[in-house]
Amino acid sequence: LHKGKNFILSSSLIYLFKFQRKMSRNIIPTYSLLSLFLMSLCFVLANADVECTDVISNLFPCQGFLMNGDNSSSVACCSGAQTIAKQFQDSEKPDRESICLCLKNAAINLPIDLKKAAMLPLLCNFTTTIRIDPNVDCTKV
Repeated sequence: LHKGKNFILSSSLIYLFKFQRKMSRNIIPTYSLLSLFLMSLCFVLANADVECTDVISNLFPCQGFLMNGDNSSSVACCSGAQTIAKQFQDSEKPDRESICLCLKNAAINLPIDLKKAAMLPLLCNFTTTIRIDPNVDCTKV
């Protein structure tokens, strides 16, 4: 693993666990699932410069919209989604594949509403070729 990956992952998980304590009981299972997902992905991206924890952190503000039934995406959600789209556009193939794998695994392992995920580019006013989709072929990005 790259230097710092364990520290970043540990710091992210500690932050998420502390944040969980402050939240109501209704959303704790969602954050717990997100924490487990982040731990499982630490090994997926060992050869890439892109950290999946960073990708998920950028999408963290979208949780209410993508997973909890909110009717609209927030400004913070759109900003994070735009950041991921720009990073994807500006990256070389290994990093694009890593971003794709991270989003694909999120779609597989988290209760994301895929229809809402597909609406993010339109709602947040950006274009991208990457999708949050469990069936995407990340070798073709």
